[in-house]
Amino acid sequence: MLAIEMLPAQHGDCLWIEYGDPDKSRRILVDCGLRATYRELAARLRDRPEITFELLVLTHIDADHILGAIPLLQEVGPERFGDVWFNGWKHLPLPADVLGALHGEIFSALLSKRGFAWNQAWQGNAVVLPEDGALPRIDLPGGLRLTLLSPTRERLAGLRTTWEDELENLEPGDTEGALAALEDMPRFQRDALGSARIDVEALSEARFDPDDSAPNGSSIVLLAEHGGKSILLGADAFSPVLEASIRRLLKETGRNKLRLDACKIPHHGARRNNGPGFLSLLDCENFLVSTDGSHGYHHPHRETIARILTRRGARLHFNYSSAENQIWDDPDLQRDWDFEALYPKKGQAGYRLSL
Repeated sequence: MLAIEMLPAQHGDCLWIEYGDPDKSRRILVDCGLRATYRELAARLRDRPEITFELLVLTHIDADHILGAIPLLQEVGPERFGDVWFNGWKHLPLPADVLGALHGEIFSALLSKRGFAWNQAWQGNAVVLPEDGALPRIDLPGGLRLTLLSPTRERLAGLRTTWEDELENLEPGDTEGALAALEDMPRFQRDALGSARIDVEALSEARFDPDDSAPNGSSIVLLAEHGGKSILLGADAFSPVLEASIRRLLKETGRNKLRLDACKIPHHGARRNNGPGFLSLLDCENFLVSTDGSHGYHHPHRETIARILTRRGARLHFNYSSAENQIWDDPDLQRDWDFEALYPKKGQAGYRLSL
């Protein structure tokens, strides 16, 4: 059994993944969304010590992925997580050739102070791709295989300047200073589009302008495999980085396309993170979109969805029903482009897909 649940994370990500025997399933958690997502997680975990995770992955330091983790790590202990994968300041390469740096420092401080395993599978080093050779693969207890597809060392190094610039009065790696900053931020404490006919073809052919945000470029992206099923967990990664990694993987396996049972598309469906080159390498029917369309980003972008629909036979899975994604709930459009759009039950949020 392999299942992915997109928890209600507003415009962010929080992915609860279960695998193995349905009666004794194992779990990993990828990102923790915003503070409201923390409340959802905490409600599930309180008084349920039997719920543990083999792994917690914080893909990068953007607020919509990391904010919920800060109060969560104050509430739950290290016994809940077998390992935590997160690239903090100490993992950023020195120069060799946005938001969220303070949150990254606070999260790092909590990991250290509270005794969580931190990048244990990587011997405490950065979660990063080697420049050549085979892609790193980690097998978790219970048989879940994770293949790393992002970040590269170059993209991780690119985060270093951004991290320093945003900290202002806090030195990178200052654990006590980060915890003191947390004390002054009460909100992080734990709790006691139009109707016109869509031109899919024109949208799919729109010029692709790749993302250049340093935090997004540092995203940890994983291919999760279990029992013959596979999910790509795209975080907010750069499309060209994923394209290059997938080509490396295909060269290893001697295949032309990466067969997936599901793809949680990068950056909530942003047009600059889902390029045609990346999507063309996927053999996949199920595409998951985690966002409520808020915060002014208008995700998922129509160009991204159109690029997916030109493949025919796609199934779109949304964890919210929003103004941005309701345009795809059009029977005529679905018939013309042979796709399905699937939403939570009316009045609810969150979405679970069992493979």
